[in-house]
Amino acid sequence: MVEFQGKFDGNVTKSLNNRAFKKFWWLFVLLSLIFVAVGIIGIVCREDSHDLGLGIYFIVMGVIFTPLVFLLTKLLQKKIDKSMSIMSSDTTEIFQFYPDRLIINQRKIRNGEEECEYEATTNTRYSYLHKVEETHDKYFLRISKMQSHVVNKCDLTQGTIEELNSILASNLGLRFKKMK
Repeated sequence: MVEFQGKFDGNVTKSLNNRAFKKFWWLFVLLSLIFVAVGIIGIVCREDSHDLGLGIYFIVMGVIFTPLVFLLTKLLQKKIDKSMSIMSSDTTEIFQFYPDRLIINQRKIRNGEEECEYEATTNTRYSYLHKVEETHDKYFLRISKMQSHVVNKCDLTQGTIEELNSILASNLGLRFKKMK
């Protein structure tokens, strides 16, 4: 058995957003270049003074597009995270990987209290997972194209990374994307 114990807090959504940005960096660069190109064309081929302003606007939008998307995503994600009461540093998440199944336990206990505010356990076979992606410091357990669990390698409490990779490879085959 391989076990990870960590927190279910804002770092989970931060990791997911960073992963998405890393996967689609080329799209942000392409959109920025399109904005800049349209702006340059607008300036070079302008018909009147209004085209100059519009060209400058597109160039500025091309330059600030990617940082603006990052900033807006971060702000909106913080707002969404606050609306999810179980997402806090008080919530512990335990992932247990067995040769034939996966158990995920989430438990929220407020500081100083003994009674559990929230607890959920998922006990499932690996067919529950759509795909698993390994990175240098994390595993992304995709349960669909839009939903994912995040397992931090530094939260390992039992077993080894090699054991987990073996379990995932044998249960998921090509749906396990091992770190390159």
